[in-house]
Amino acid sequence: MHSDTLAWLRWVLVPQLGLKRSHTLLNLVDSPADLFRHPERWPLPEVVKVTLRAMHRLGEQHPIHRQALDQLRWAERANHQLISLADSAYPPNLNQIHDAPLMLWGIGDTSLLQTPQIALVGSRHASPGALSHAHRLAADLARAGLVVTSGGALGIDSASHRGALAVQGGTIAVLGCGVDVGYPKPNKALFASLASQGLLLSEHPLGTQPRPGHFPRRNRLISALAELVVVVEATLNSGSLVTAQHGLDQGKDIFAMPGDIGNPNTAGCHRLIQDGAYLLADAKDILRHLKFQQHPSPQPEPIAMDHLSPLQQKIMALLRFGILPLDGLAHHLELAVHQLLEAILELELEGLIEQQPGGYTLSDIA
Repeated sequence: MHSDTLAWLRWVLVPQLGLKRSHTLLNLVDSPADLFRHPERWPLPEVVKVTLRAMHRLGEQHPIHRQALDQLRWAERANHQLISLADSAYPPNLNQIHDAPLMLWGIGDTSLLQTPQIALVGSRHASPGALSHAHRLAADLARAGLVVTSGGALGIDSASHRGALAVQGGTIAVLGCGVDVGYPKPNKALFASLASQGLLLSEHPLGTQPRPGHFPRRNRLISALAELVVVVEATLNSGSLVTAQHGLDQGKDIFAMPGDIGNPNTAGCHRLIQDGAYLLADAKDILRHLKFQQHPSPQPEPIAMDHLSPLQQKIMALLRFGILPLDGLAHHLELAVHQLLEAILELELEGLIEQQPGGYTLSDIA
């Protein structure tokens, strides 16, 4: 398996091969190693053949081979995983799409890939109400035994992951960059929790930086992994609608949560419902639709909050839906910044919240 994984890594790292060409080649080669042994046999552009010949000639001295070895060594560390298309751990739902990744990089519990998943997506600039709905919906789904899959972005994605983690449920973040990059940076603490309690997943090699084109392609994996796609809040131009369209193309059912008809942030959900998506009120709608047999996951012991002031409890409630800067907290609470400082300091000293580059977030014990 070690040599097979290395061969898959070398394949994936070859520039200009691409998934469409790679899947054509998979019908011609007996093993990934054959790609490098006989480059002249395959229908490839000359620039790719030149690279393959050089890799075969130079062996371990070729930069791509050394890069592959570095990534293989990364996978030897605890909690790090490389899953090739040929591995038994490869998620079965991804095998159903025409452009399935040849290799997946993971940090965390890859057994979650074998568990029924729900894609839960929405706006990065979601309203507090939508964040609350996403958090509660994810918690209810995770408590029932479903895995919540999203994109690790700010807004609805983060609230969904946090909701699942709050009940010690399964959740997967599919990233548009390398799993070692950690984008967006304000979600650093969330990614640490996902790595230890859930799964960070990517089709991109280590070190791959986020680029605009990565995220629409990332969305096809979110929908493909899931049994169905849920959109909580989205504008008409939201990337969440791209995920929904991928889901439709893949034969998945789409659910959308309605909202205020005067709010442009909900217009995308209303359009989906007009086009035939199921209207979502709560998690029971999804469980009934899937005829899912619930397997409740254990719930953590609640942290006692009785000693906190009403203001501190409101701060904690807001931070359950994602990271917020000080001025953002002040805006939501309709207070001046200086009126929050004492309450926030006391919460920090108690270890209930912590400051990250993008603002304040709940600590792991909260």
